[in-house]
Amino acid sequence: MTIEEMLRAGEVRTADNGLVFAIIPESGPDAPSAPNAFDPRGLERMVAAVPRSLVPHLGRSATYFVPWLRKQRRSVVVATAPAPDAERKNELCHHLDTKPDGNLLLVSLGFYQHDSYGLAMEFFDKIAYLATLAQPQPTAFEQLLRKQLAQGKPGELTHETWEWRSGLAEADPATEATAEAWSNYARAAETDAFGLYMASLYTDIFYEDLFDEEPSFPPLAPELVYERVRAAERLFPPNRGFSFQVVRHRTRHRPAANAR
Repeated sequence: MTIEEMLRAGEVRTADNGLVFAIIPESGPDAPSAPNAFDPRGLERMVAAVPRSLVPHLGRSATYFVPWLRKQRRSVVVATAPAPDAERKNELCHHLDTKPDGNLLLVSLGFYQHDSYGLAMEFFDKIAYLATLAQPQPTAFEQLLRKQLAQGKPGELTHETWEWRSGLAEADPATEATAEAWSNYARAAETDAFGLYMASLYTDIFYEDLFDEEPSFPPLAPELVYERVRAAERLFPPNRGFSFQVVRHRTRHRPAANAR
């Protein structure tokens, strides 16, 4: 079905925290006989983990959890079954459409049917990104970023943010490009931190799992990760029924952190 057909057919709900969402069930003659791997109650709890105080920063936004997403020519369609082997490259994990009159986030449950951790990280990362589109950026978090940069320690949570940070370091302080470079970096760093914080409210997050075994950028030090997620917690306290805890312990091989 097209996105327009999905929007007309979907039953939209508003969670207690104010987040608008819908779960599109698998249906139709080409739908697999096995039930969807994700229990709706688990999806509802994942939605409920988004802090109530963060939701107003999303503006007019709605999230749809759909069976499958495919890229078809110049458009995106919602499917009820996985693509044939020859078309697997057209499957999408998500689709995000941001417009002045509202934002639409589609997340493919089929793409993450064997990876609930990946689903949570994808969902919270995109919610965090939408929240950081609002201006101005939270002053407290911006101050923390400037403090950490002044310490001179390399590393970020994602390759994209590291690229923005590298561009900031190369920008000419005497030009207006510096302000734009800072805005891009700060937004990317906020997205990483806010997404990680929300995911930690929903599931256990281990420091080692945040980075690939052979990363193409230096990882952010555990103590700096700790400062960023704690700053996110102060900005957007957990909803009732959710709690945030960072447990750090050292092994003989390397430091580890467990945030939950």
